[in-house]
Amino acid sequence: MSDSLFAKFADRASGEAFFLGHLLAAFAARENFDVTALAARLGCTAEVLVQVRTCRAPRTDTAANFRADVTAVARAFGLNAAVLAEMAKSVPGPVPRAPAAPDLEPAPAVLAARDRAEPQ
Repeated sequence: MSDSLFAKFADRASGEAFFLGHLLAAFAARENFDVTALAARLGCTAEVLVQVRTCRAPRTDTAANFRADVTAVARAFGLNAAVLAEMAKSVPGPVPRAPAAPDLEPAPAVLAARDRAEPQ
């Protein structure tokens, strides 16, 4: 995928609560940060930040899960984990989670109605 297409995807992902970009966008808006300032605060480049924004938001069901998710993203992209956790926690209220990926099992057969009776 080209860089510009991936950047467009990251922009779109930032509008969805499922993605880490949503949390980072809320933090940036609250702090009046632009992309450069947000990347600098995390300790990465703007190009790396595009990739970070497309990661799934950390789970919030337990502190251990939150910490594990933040640590995994921070390690994968060389970010400051404490700063990332601070940014992810800064969004007020619970973050709605997108439903899990749909089950890929085939749909049950659908029977169609017939206009005429079957011959007997």
